[in-house]
Amino acid sequence: MKDFMMLFHSEPNPNMEPTPAEIEAEIKLWMDWIGGIGAQGKLKNPGEALGFEGKTVHADGSITDGPYAELKEIVGGFMLVSADTLDEAVELTKGCPALSVGGKVEVREIMPTGDLPND
Repeated sequence: MKDFMMLFHSEPNPNMEPTPAEIEAEIKLWMDWIGGIGAQGKLKNPGEALGFEGKTVHADGSITDGPYAELKEIVGGFMLVSADTLDEAVELTKGCPALSVGGKVEVREIMPTGDLPND
């Protein structure tokens, strides 16, 4: 088995103020979908949601506000899964709540780095 990271992309909607019931329903959708992957024994880490605020450090040493200030799209969260192939990992994205609201899921293999030396 290989490890893959799923990155959840979406466009923020500053005009949307979900009700507590809508938030609860959204959380249930995510938990059900993640639970289905876990039931298959393929969930490595349920991941975390990412905040909207951040800073980006550039190669020239400059620092800008926002994780992607020049883009409308944000990475809203991530999780780790195990699968034999990239295609199998992509298949696990079916039913992801991000997809039902116009978002997308980026799936990337985590490249093994070997044993790093300890200082």
